[in-house]
Amino acid sequence: MNNQTSVYRPTFTKVDFFIIFGTAVFPPVFLAVGLLQVVASHRFSYRKGSNYSLLSTLLVMTFLWIFIYAYFVSFAGLESSIRTKETQSLMLIVAMFCLPLIVTFQVMSMRANTYFKGLETSYKELLLNQDHDEIAEIARQVNRKPEQATEDIMFLMQENTLPSGTIEDGIIYWDGENDEEEEEEEEEQEQEDDESNNDDDTLEVETDSSQKAEQEAAAESSLIRSIPSKLPKSTQCVGCGSKVILQPEESKECEYCGSWLNYM
Repeated sequence: MNNQTSVYRPTFTKVDFFIIFGTAVFPPVFLAVGLLQVVASHRFSYRKGSNYSLLSTLLVMTFLWIFIYAYFVSFAGLESSIRTKETQSLMLIVAMFCLPLIVTFQVMSMRANTYFKGLETSYKELLLNQDHDEIAEIARQVNRKPEQATEDIMFLMQENTLPSGTIEDGIIYWDGENDEEEEEEEEEQEQEDDESNNDDDTLEVETDSSQKAEQEAAAESSLIRSIPSKLPKSTQCVGCGSKVILQPEESKECEYCGSWLNYM
């Protein structure tokens, strides 16, 4: 798994830019569309900062539109000096209403973005450095609901601030992780096969050695059995003292004195 990831930077989406452009042209419609966009997406933590910033931008666009419309349409029939004065008075009233909201939304946007960046850091620590893969445990660590943590992590994957992967049954699976496991299993199987083959070869060698040893032992035993247990020996005659050669178990008469000699 590749731990080299980028850092999420909140930006407007294409829909947001479309709403901003539409508000600059005709606020009565697109300001309402912008509010619907905020309501629909505000449950996502990663959208809150962008939503507050969007509201602030829409108020600025609305303020500018009111100024242009008032000067060129509403007060177009008045004299130049009066038109300018009336426009300034109107814009002062509008500014007193819009400016606090714009500042408030900007502050809330910064706070929301800071909060989500903290979440992003926590997710990276748990997922990449501590190798957690259970959504329930991760959600508990960051004090979020499991479904919220799932939405956050999937979004960070889409933004490439986390490695790509999938979430199934509350478990995170990084792309390529299964392939690595399969490769490891194949390598382990190959090692087991090699060890098994080596064991077979060793067993064959041991069997051959054992058979050879048995054959050698049998040959030695046969050779030993073929050798007589008793050998001829020279015996001195008790009668005349001459030496007589006797075979095993043999008894014979001394040729000199006639005494009988026995193989002892």
